[in-house]
Amino acid sequence: MPHSIPTLCGSLAGQPFTFNVKVHNAAYRALGVDYTFVSFGVDDAALAVQAIRTLGIRGMNVTMPHKQAVIAHLDALDETAREIGAVNTIDNRDGYLTGYNTDCAGAVRALEEVTPLAGQRIALLGAGGAARAIAWGAKRAGATVTVFNRTASRGEALASDFGIAFGGGLPDFEPGDFDGVVNATAAGFRAPDINPLAVRQLQSHLFVMDATFLPVRTKLIRDASAIGCRVVDGTRMLLHQFCGQIELYTGKPAPLDAMSAALLDEIARVEAHEASSAREAKQKEGRQPELHGR
Repeated sequence: MPHSIPTLCGSLAGQPFTFNVKVHNAAYRALGVDYTFVSFGVDDAALAVQAIRTLGIRGMNVTMPHKQAVIAHLDALDETAREIGAVNTIDNRDGYLTGYNTDCAGAVRALEEVTPLAGQRIALLGAGGAARAIAWGAKRAGATVTVFNRTASRGEALASDFGIAFGGGLPDFEPGDFDGVVNATAAGFRAPDINPLAVRQLQSHLFVMDATFLPVRTKLIRDASAIGCRVVDGTRMLLHQFCGQIELYTGKPAPLDAMSAALLDEIARVEAHEASSAREAKQKEGRQPELHGR
């Protein structure tokens, strides 16, 4: 099998991003292994998978839009990836490529930081890829899951695929009927003033998780925390998802504390950069000369 020095791992993404690079490389340093991680922005999933074989890349994360497209080019899928219908991790063992889905385990581990899932009634907001992983994992952990989604056909399809209930649109969620709620919609991502739920839909008995990690403290998390809910921010799901990948690639327990510090530092850097760019754009707009018509 081809190999590299240092051992190369990476990410296949439509657009490369820095969070997994920072977290994985921090983990490798903490573990003392000679690995390095690179994020690749690619258009062709088939050629990208071939590159894993050709270059002997040890492991590869997979992000949208390639989570389904890579499946046809792998040698095997584990049960979780097969049932969910999406791969976020490719493990290369001597040229034999197996697809995994650690999004599922990441969600379950994050939720179980605040509560055992067996017997819990969970309202799941959204019906996209993250929602599928959360729904499958929570159900396997013994929870009763009801999905709520703006587009009924997508919500009903997810419910049918996994044998769970469809509860209607987000306004149909009634907090008194549930023990917890998980947001897997895009509401709140890079939008610190957006909460997908109305004020009446948050009650103090609920545990609340937001899959969105930017900002770390979304409005949903802030509002839920303010009334006494147990909360799980999106970084916890992301970190536990990374843990599963690192443990596959290295065979060692993932150093969660070092990974968390790296992720929070990178989020803070990105937020500061975006705030600075926004200020510069506003200042530039204010300096534009006024054009007066005749």
